Amino acid sequence: MGSYGGYIERLAKKVEARLQDIEAIYNFDLGDEFELALCALLEDVLPAKYGVCRGFVVAEDGRTAGDDVIIYDKMASPTLRSSLSRQFPVKEQIPVDAVFAYIECKHYISSDAVLEKAIGQAEAVKKLVLTRRALDNPDYEVDGPVYNGRLRDWPRTFPPLKNQPFCAVFARKYSPDVTVPRTHGEHTPDLLILGNNYIATQSVNLGPDGIKSSLFFDTKYGAGLCAEQSPENAYGLGLVTLLEALSWIELLPIDWTGTLNATFFENLRKVRTSTQPSPPADDG
Repeated sequence: MGSYGGYIERLAKKVEARLQDIEAIYNFDLGDEFELALCALLEDVLPAKYGVCRGFVVAEDGRTAGDDVIIYDKMASPTLRSSLSRQFPVKEQIPVDAVFAYIECKHYISSDAVLEKAIGQAEAVKKLVLTRRALDNPDYEVDGPVYNGRLRDWPRTFPPLKNQPFCAVFARKYSPDVTVPRTHGEHTPDLLILGNNYIATQSVNLGPDGIKSSLFFDTKYGAGLCAEQSPENAYGLGLVTLLEALSWIELLPIDWTGTLNATFFENLRKVRTSTQPSPPADDG
């Protein structure tokens, strides 16, 4: 049993039971039901400061990405949906500055093509979110992780930005015949939860020294995501990884200056247009 009284194992069982309960009512094969279930689950698990919704992340210039589950700063960016909870069918638009994490949802990853598409969608979200103002991590290990006074050849746990977005793929079911692609880049997802028996992170097996894994994907480390067996606890392991990442991320306040200036200018233009005198009528 793991630490905290087997918290991860117990959480994995609760998630599985909750999904089974919801699946008994809704058929996850139909439309967006799995996304709705995951939203309800995350709203129960996450601390109150985090908002959960379905929808798109949107940049100040109007570009959008994603259409699945967003975890955002509820205090900085209230949504426009009804104040009643559980209104997850409504898809929202969340400013990139308020985004903590994005989760691409799949009911069943049955082929390499399905997984590659899910990873690509998560990458597109991370790419757009990273266009926001950067908040540097003063403790970033530029030359690599240091352990016992020596540089080590394993992934850094934390990224160069304190407001680094966390992106994941969450699948209800996963075929072990599907190969996790050796994707490696600035926008690679940080985590893949592949059913309740497999999980993929960027990790390295050091033999007697154990396994070192990066909480956020380390673009300067050579290895990509590595799928590992996590018998009946991948849900719990993945959600605790998500919680750890969320607790570390620090967002900058949303800068509304550009939006406010543009809106006031447009209002002024409309007023001037509406008050201009009409040209005299032609009596000819």
